[in-house]
Amino acid sequence: MGQNGTTRYFRKRYLALALVVILALLVGFNFKTVKTFVRDTAQDLISYAENANPLVSGLILGLVAVGDSSFLSIPEGNDFLVVYFSIIKSSMMPYFVLISAAGSVLGSLILFTMGRKGEGVLLTRRFSPERVERIRTWFRKYDIWAILIPCVIPPPMPFKLFVLTAGVLKFRYSRFIIATMIGRLIRYGTWGVLAVIFKDYIKYFMKHHLLELGVGMLVFLALLGVGSYLFTLGRRRVARLVEPAPIPPPTQEVPN
Repeated sequence: MGQNGTTRYFRKRYLALALVVILALLVGFNFKTVKTFVRDTAQDLISYAENANPLVSGLILGLVAVGDSSFLSIPEGNDFLVVYFSIIKSSMMPYFVLISAAGSVLGSLILFTMGRKGEGVLLTRRFSPERVERIRTWFRKYDIWAILIPCVIPPPMPFKLFVLTAGVLKFRYSRFIIATMIGRLIRYGTWGVLAVIFKDYIKYFMKHHLLELGVGMLVFLALLGVGSYLFTLGRRRVARLVEPAPIPPPTQEVPN
């Protein structure tokens, strides 16, 4: 990642941190109003999902999965929706898991195909050479497991980096589809099963304690952003201290 790419990356992170802080302040100053709004919204969402056509809910899941696995970034969005709809319509949980996994495979195939045809152009634009080379080494060493495991592990695992690298390395379509499908079924299936088992507790929590969870997440994200900023700042200072001084070119003696 070049200097401009690095600058844009940190600019986005700082803007996101500022937004989190502003939201936290707004919640703090209007806690009672926000709590009432969140409680009513949570109850409306539960009522809507209970009365919604499960086939339509599944299509929403599939579309979100396609976007999240291709060019959009919705961290944990599909995981949350699988849990949400599985709680409301427990009998349809396998359908929700299957269509989410299928949508994720379809979205991943878009990036995978671009990686095969782009010959690494997208990799060099979006990721640093060191990171790309590390992922290439993983593929040479672990083969199909290098794509299956990232399908299971949630962020911050850079799933799209693995997908693009698999395309650049000319991974076979059949093996890529099978590995991605298995990994996504494991991930979404785990969330679906847990949602069905603990659905009563989760529904109660959504109705009565959703705001507290949201405030806790805002505080956590704010602390995470500050910690990331301080860590990056410290690494830059250390890099400047240990950077070797440039060696002057040798001087040529002028003959008398």
